[in-house]
Amino acid sequence: MAGKRDYYDILGISRNASAAEIKNAFRKLVLKYHPDLNKDKQTEEKMKELNEAYAVLSDPEKRRQYDTFGPEGFSQRFTQEDIFRNFNIDEIFRQMGIQFGFGDSDLFSMFNFGGGASRGMDIGSDILASVDVTLREAATGTNKKVFVSHVKQCETCGGAGGTGVQKCSRCNGTGQASTTRRTPFGVMKTITPCPDCGGSGKTVEKACRRCNGKGRVRAEDKIDFKVPPGVDTGTRLRVRGMGDYGKDRQGDLYVDINVLKDKTFTRRGNDLLIDLHVPFYVAALGGTAQVETLDGQEKVKIEPGTQTDAKLYLEDMGIPKFNGGGRGDEVIRVIVDTPKWMSAEQRSLIERFAELDSGKRPDGKKKFGIF
Repeated sequence: MAGKRDYYDILGISRNASAAEIKNAFRKLVLKYHPDLNKDKQTEEKMKELNEAYAVLSDPEKRRQYDTFGPEGFSQRFTQEDIFRNFNIDEIFRQMGIQFGFGDSDLFSMFNFGGGASRGMDIGSDILASVDVTLREAATGTNKKVFVSHVKQCETCGGAGGTGVQKCSRCNGTGQASTTRRTPFGVMKTITPCPDCGGSGKTVEKACRRCNGKGRVRAEDKIDFKVPPGVDTGTRLRVRGMGDYGKDRQGDLYVDINVLKDKTFTRRGNDLLIDLHVPFYVAALGGTAQVETLDGQEKVKIEPGTQTDAKLYLEDMGIPKFNGGGRGDEVIRVIVDTPKWMSAEQRSLIERFAELDSGKRPDGKKKFGIF
């Protein structure tokens, strides 16, 4: 954890804190460290740190990933862009009843999130899909296709929206309309997309017929993507740039994985569970048996006197770990089969065995049999 503070420590909460506790802790710290209320030079850095922690812990999926990988592992896998995606701090402050005056600057310029999107950018939305994979596909990895409905750039006008493109006169090409009002807490500046150009900063003389001047259309597409080995139900994969169209940045496609039940194996984490039926005489005398694995048939040894529910283990024969580092085990539960039908000779032999087994052991103790 060197070099990366824990988000829970930043907000001063426990790891099992509820959503309400996370929100309340963040609100109290904002009111304590916001530059409008605290003139210490370190408050701006503190606010960046608080916003990053809240952006992760207030989002159930980001929090789950953070709890799984820890501070260092999370920072290696998620960029600032990932962390602040769909995180609108201005809206969050409004919901919390927090209002500050920012003069001629706005909230996003004050809290520059290191590569995050600014308010005026045209960012495509992320979209979500799901796909089923078999247990064996989850173990070995596979290529899949998923059908999605998303927004694409209009091919007819190339995203321009039409002909005669010119700078919007209302917003002077900024794509933003701002209003300023005084409140008991200071001057509140609100910035919204320009109503004339929709935030693009441009208008057209003749709108494109296909997209009606929007520069984008909705389309159905088949997306190819790779499923890595070790995925499980609930794993969410990201396919970059396959979400909704945006002039400044394309949104991403997120795919939720659902692993179907398998007729042979039951999955428990990275381990595979399987039942192995053996005849009663093999369990009594010992021997070998063939068992199914992901890599084909494997021979296992049955010790003499093996009982039903005995466990055998094939190490590193389970599911590969999603983030690398080996495989789980295959856990074999032995089930001793008793014959439902016997020939006269077989029955006679069993009866003879019963007679022999009903006596006494050499040490004088009663014999209970080997089953």
